Amino acid sequence: MNGRNRTTDRATYLFEQVKPELLKLLANAPEYGGCGIDITIHQGEVIRLAVRAEVTRRIAPNGEKSRE
Repeated sequence: MNGRNRTTDRATYLFEQVKPELLKLLANAPEYGGCGIDITIHQGEVIRLAVRAEVTRRIAPNGEKSRE
């Protein structure tokens, strides 16, 4: 059980480091599209975050005009 607590504690520790950025990303998530986060960890510490949000639009098939 002790090993399991350490794993949970480590996950909680890392999550708390990225939580503010994750909440910002989700607060600004597009209506249609996607978002993501890449986390770089070095020696057990989060050292870099790369966040992205993208808008997805439907493209009309050949010969049809877009309604946007």
